[in-house]
Amino acid sequence: MIDSPRTIRTARLTDRQALADLSRRVHASADAHRRSLGVPAPNAESPRISLSTLIPSWVPLRAPSVHLVAELDGDLVGSCRAVEEPHRDDWAITELDAAEGPMAGEIRYELLGAMVEEGARHDVGRFHAACADVRENLELFGQSSFMAYAQEEIWWRAPEATRGPRSWLRSMVARDGRHASTAAVDLPDLQAAGAPDAWHLFDLWSHATPPAIARIEGYNAADWESVGREGIVPRSALNPILHFSEVDAWMLPAEQRSGGFAQHGACKGGPHYLRFLIRDGTDGARFVRAALMRMGSDAMNAGILAPVRTYESAGMRAAAATGFEPIGRVTLLVREVRAQVRQPAMVPATR
Repeated sequence: MIDSPRTIRTARLTDRQALADLSRRVHASADAHRRSLGVPAPNAESPRISLSTLIPSWVPLRAPSVHLVAELDGDLVGSCRAVEEPHRDDWAITELDAAEGPMAGEIRYELLGAMVEEGARHDVGRFHAACADVRENLELFGQSSFMAYAQEEIWWRAPEATRGPRSWLRSMVARDGRHASTAAVDLPDLQAAGAPDAWHLFDLWSHATPPAIARIEGYNAADWESVGREGIVPRSALNPILHFSEVDAWMLPAEQRSGGFAQHGACKGGPHYLRFLIRDGTDGARFVRAALMRMGSDAMNAGILAPVRTYESAGMRAAAATGFEPIGRVTLLVREVRAQVRQPAMVPATR
């Protein structure tokens, strides 16, 4: 690491208020996308909504696997935390902040390097991260041997208006002006997704994901068995940092396959989460509208965040057609810490 008078140490319980203040200052600064992971943060070119303004507390509620801080003259000037992913030996970096100043880049580099070293001591298989798509972030992670492998557009659907005596009428009218009962007739019938549907969901994900990215993420059919109760699979930039009080999932049957998949994460006190996959040939807008109806009024009134991979053209079109607006683009990164043991592939039998 770079020689400096700073100290990198494990965060203490007594640091909580200072860390909350640091996180708030970093995400409120004009250059937040250059001093934090920025998932996403506004910048001069795109003064959009920041997640720090949508989520009441940026400090994650999930217990971190490790939390490191940079200290200088008794003040906290940087913070880096990672959470352990269930069912895997992977860690996801959820925060990498540095206080405003000329040394912010060096502080983030030191913290990231210390986190990677800590992961090696814990026998972590891989690190994952998501950052705002700006040069400073990509150079920082590249210097620490992270590889960018995909991009996600973060879409935001603002809360439904529920003001005064007209609110009951608003709830009876669809966004495109049709009566809600009429709109519901036109929507496809979704079924709850669970463990018995794991193979069909894995098949849908394989259809929607380029082979190179599928190899990196390394899912198998068994990983999809818990999608109706855990918001871990499929991976996105948001599910490591949001705290879900409840998770639901639905699929659209289509000729003995799955034509669409939607996963809803309910968040208390903040926006809800929606991740969806759409097979080519499926009416994506109708499918997403059906999922929104299943999510219910609580989600509509809280607002909804939806990450969509940029290579998922059907998903991008469906988000735009159902009242979502893009608020930022992030890059997904991965770093191998140790060699991954893959399941053996099936090979032809030989005599």
